[in-house]
Amino acid sequence: MPESKKLLLRGMLKEKPPEPQAVPAVTPGLEGRVVATPAKAEAQKKRRTLKDVAVTPFMKSLERSFPMLARDLKRADMDVEPAEFLLQAIIFSVAGAFVLFLALFVMAQAVGLSEFFSVAFAPILFLLMFYWRMQYPRVRRGSKERDLDRDVLYAGRDMVISLRSGVPLFNAMINVSKNYGTASKEFAKIVTRIQSGVPAEVALQEASEANSSQRFRQIIFQIIASLRSGSDVATALELVLSQISREQVISLKSYGQKLNPLTMFYLLFGIILPSIGITVGIILTSFIKINLDYRSLVGILFFLAFGQFTFLSIMRGIRPNIEV
Repeated sequence: MPESKKLLLRGMLKEKPPEPQAVPAVTPGLEGRVVATPAKAEAQKKRRTLKDVAVTPFMKSLERSFPMLARDLKRADMDVEPAEFLLQAIIFSVAGAFVLFLALFVMAQAVGLSEFFSVAFAPILFLLMFYWRMQYPRVRRGSKERDLDRDVLYAGRDMVISLRSGVPLFNAMINVSKNYGTASKEFAKIVTRIQSGVPAEVALQEASEANSSQRFRQIIFQIIASLRSGSDVATALELVLSQISREQVISLKSYGQKLNPLTMFYLLFGIILPSIGITVGIILTSFIKINLDYRSLVGILFFLAFGQFTFLSIMRGIRPNIEV
């Protein structure tokens, strides 16, 4: 063998093959994910949301002081936890009380009152703002209840017509999940729950618990009772719909009876007395020599406007939410 080949073989034997590098094990299904570095993990820990702050022992103990808040939030379609809503209410109350405190402080300085006057009202302002904010779920729930009472009768009648035509109950609920306002939204939720695999009775029971409308709950209860007993759903719905229709007629008659005295009081205190009273007052001031300046007239105007608004609000409040 030539000398050059011998030297080449000796060199190849002396060289060691490179050791294979260890490949980190990758969990199946996580190949495309990026592993967070310690710096990123620390930044994610520091970045706390409002929901994370709400999950504290103090907020949980405060939540126990409002046992009906979770039900009101659910029936008002507010997708927020009770502790988180309480934290939002506290932040809102602090901000609103601070703004009102500044306005009250400026007014006290202009009038010449002491600074302690506005400071003493600060806790009262906070409590008023907190109480007002806590009433928001109930107000929203009441608005939803009135809209549902208005629309559910027509949606129920549509279901009865579909059932009498041989349409299955599920398809009948699909038909009324459109064109009937708030009632359609509730039936659409029921249809979505059934399509996701929830039994029909369970989905209907959840919808009944999530709403405070008595008329809607009556319809859902009749459907559940008919499904459990195997009776005709259309017949049960016709009975409850006729009862709801009679209740609406009674509420309209009651509204007419209440409207007559309110109209008389409105004409007396909202139109006759202000017009005649201002005229007589101007004549009397010319004899008694009372200075009736521009500010007094503006104050009387605001008082009359407040009275008009109060009467109109009362009339609107007692009016039944029914579409004829």
